[in-house]
Amino acid sequence: MSSMFITVLNMSLIASYAALAVILVRLLISKAPKIYSYALWAVVLFRMVCPVSFKSTISLIPGKTDVIPHDIVFSQNPAIQTGIRNIDNTLNQSVAYSLPPVNPAASVNPMGIFLEIAAIIWLLGIAVLLCYSAVSYIRIRYRLSDATLVEDNIFETDRVKTPFVLGFTRPKIYIPTGLARNQLDYILKHEKIHIKHRDYLIKPIAFFALVLHWFNPIMWVCYFLMAKDMEMSCDESVMNQTSEDIRANYSNSLLLLSAKQSGLLSPLAFGESNVKSRIRNVLNYKKPAFWITVVAVAAVTAAAIGLMANPADRVVSSSTADKLFDCKTEYVGDASKVGSIASLLGYPERISYDYIELHTGSTPYAVTVHLKTDTKTKDYYSQAAYQAPFEKNAIIMFSLIGNADYINFNISDGSSDYMVQYSRDRANKNMGRDVREFAQGPEELEQLLGMAEHFDNTGIGGHQNSPGNTAEGEIRPVSVIIEENIDIIMSSPKESSNPQDYINAHRNEYESILKLGDQALDYLLSQFKKGGTNDLRGHIMMRLCKDMLGDRQSESDDTLLPKEWYSQLTIYEETRLPNFDYDGSDPIQSLVYAIEVENNTSSYRGGFVVVAPKIHAYYEAGGMLKVFVTTYYGNYHLYGKTLSPDGAGVVPAAITYVKDGKGEYKLEEYRQAMDVSYFAKSIEDFCTMPVSGKKIEGLAELILNHYGNYDDVTALHRENLIKHLKANNQTGVKYRLPDGEVVQLT
Repeated sequence: MSSMFITVLNMSLIASYAALAVILVRLLISKAPKIYSYALWAVVLFRMVCPVSFKSTISLIPGKTDVIPHDIVFSQNPAIQTGIRNIDNTLNQSVAYSLPPVNPAASVNPMGIFLEIAAIIWLLGIAVLLCYSAVSYIRIRYRLSDATLVEDNIFETDRVKTPFVLGFTRPKIYIPTGLARNQLDYILKHEKIHIKHRDYLIKPIAFFALVLHWFNPIMWVCYFLMAKDMEMSCDESVMNQTSEDIRANYSNSLLLLSAKQSGLLSPLAFGESNVKSRIRNVLNYKKPAFWITVVAVAAVTAAAIGLMANPADRVVSSSTADKLFDCKTEYVGDASKVGSIASLLGYPERISYDYIELHTGSTPYAVTVHLKTDTKTKDYYSQAAYQAPFEKNAIIMFSLIGNADYINFNISDGSSDYMVQYSRDRANKNMGRDVREFAQGPEELEQLLGMAEHFDNTGIGGHQNSPGNTAEGEIRPVSVIIEENIDIIMSSPKESSNPQDYINAHRNEYESILKLGDQALDYLLSQFKKGGTNDLRGHIMMRLCKDMLGDRQSESDDTLLPKEWYSQLTIYEETRLPNFDYDGSDPIQSLVYAIEVENNTSSYRGGFVVVAPKIHAYYEAGGMLKVFVTTYYGNYHLYGKTLSPDGAGVVPAAITYVKDGKGEYKLEEYRQAMDVSYFAKSIEDFCTMPVSGKKIEGLAELILNHYGNYDDVTALHRENLIKHLKANNQTGVKYRLPDGEVVQLT
């Protein structure tokens, strides 16, 4: 439901921009016949009900049409993307301050809850308006049940005070009793023109579109302005039908009727309204000069084409390069930055972005991008000519993520899984050099992005992308990949009867299966379900399943044969716990705990996060606060009563906050120490005062010396972990150490 609501929100935002443009054009052609102003509202109606359109370089729509991305529910940093940098920054700051932090590891997501609640309110609003219109329509039909036929489709009744048209298939004109003949002639001509113009259908359609966008005040303004233009265009048509000057008499008729009005009877029935403006328009009306009509036609045509067209694809802007460069990381496990990189890339039109899964357990590291699609899409992208977008994204990600060695694009047709794999070696070969050289700065990265816009099957660097022995670039079923690797593992050493010897001899193939994660696990378990064997293949499959299940599986006797192991297997469901929540009273600690939990929470891992920050120092100046910490963070899953770690680390960081208008500190910048040779230098660089930027003497040395022995944060982390488990009523929880020893925590 939230996905549908996001689609409507995007349509509403674009329709609002089109509406403001129409209002401007409407003012510019105010001297022209109102029929042209009336026609302009068709553009807004189109934008209100149609989520897609054609693309053109002459589009007047700025930026992107998907202003609110559909994956915003899963984003760690929800952002609106209009494509206009200043607007994006302003809106996203408001979003950041108004919404609670996203916690993808929790059982529920705050952004998801917010959108679901908003979607429910939206649907309730629709229901209320539809009920109101239905009741109003039934009531007016009941009041008109004894109306007397005058002639043709004209009925008279004393139960209404103003003329109007009602009906969808055979519209009827209803008039109040007692109208003078000179009044009646003009009014009937007016209502007949409504019928001729099919206004009895147009206005209900516009109302139902308004119901869809009831939350948008601009759409309500548009509805009433459209109704006003509709009435005025009919008035002008009445005056054009006679050679006499009837402005005075016609205005007098409108004035007399206005005294009898009792309001709009129903959104689906309409009569005389906006009388004051209409009288003024009638009295000032004169047949327009030819040049005014020409200008009006040209303005309406240009506005209609420009506002109905979506902007054509453009070369990636430097702002995107800046954003991507800000996400550059040496570590594939930096979920926040890797996720941001993926969200900024363009994916093939026929595929909707789902989520990123990172494998960092062993070398080579891998990044797996899952994409939802269907059979037609899979067949379409099975052709080499259409795989360029995948490789373009792979090369950009390799340039920005220092230690990612493989990227797997997984496509599902609903019954089978398929994969396209790219390696860093291939990316470097295609580019003719190390792709990381393109990410030395925003300017170099902009060059790579510009080349990527024109990427075709010959590669960005002009090298042929022919699949090698590893079949890179080919879409292949995951089941086939698994079976091929198992066959290789089973191929040698023939003289051995120990399955581990076969695994040791083909470690790369074994780990290639492990990297496929749950896709491989599902396939292997399905083979056991069909009736697995106790031969060498069965033993290798059992070892793979055990390694992938980890602490999710029930303990079993290692001497069991594969079929016996599977028959006794129990896979524990994960117990969902929230992230650690600091319950102390120290305001600085509270700020630090909150940002460390948020920064170390990742959507691809799930589970829950526990952090233990040590504050080395903090400084306040000029409405800014800068805190220097070393944090031990750990990501965990709880299966049954066994705690399973899923990534941990100890990282120094500098956290800068800025005081907002309410006197509360909001995050301004979070800088972690960089990896390997940059570690010490990066700490020295961020050990500066918050406003002046002056170096803080001795602080970098203090942090580095502490990093040599951080037993205090290790002990605090264990204390926080146990406290968190107890706070969530988890007793009897044990933890398995890497050497196999089991430690009781609660």
